[in-house]
Amino acid sequence: MNRIAIHKANHEGAFHIDGLTGQVVTPVDERPDWAEGFAVALLGERTGWYEQRLGQQLPESIRKPEMIDASDLGWIAFDHEGSEVEIEADADHRMDVLAGILNIDREDFDGEKTIGNVLAEAEAIHSYSTHPTDEATLAEVEGKSFEEVAKAAQG
Repeated sequence: MNRIAIHKANHEGAFHIDGLTGQVVTPVDERPDWAEGFAVALLGERTGWYEQRLGQQLPESIRKPEMIDASDLGWIAFDHEGSEVEIEADADHRMDVLAGILNIDREDFDGEKTIGNVLAEAEAIHSYSTHPTDEATLAEVEGKSFEEVAKAAQG
């Protein structure tokens, strides 16, 4: 069975989930107190969240993790009355993970260190992937005069 260890920063203990289904596989009496009620980790939601921001080519730490902080996952859990509840992932934690992958300093509020370059590079990559013909069009018109391009565009 493919298992993923689940821990929580600044808390003791850990437990395991099934790496395919997200179901908690550690017996209830062996789980840390902070994991009480957790039943199923929403692994697909986590992967989708990162894919929306990073694209399909995710780092192995996201695509096939060996260990995940519980805050990085949404959960199906049961409250003290036994009712099913959904616990959302910690958005701030995910932004920290994303910043680490992109090498962005989240404390650099003026964007002086890296965020400007990272954003410009990401925008360029995004533009080439969503508008691949723009680069081909640019290559076609390089070396031609404005009049030649205007005439070709009209006719």
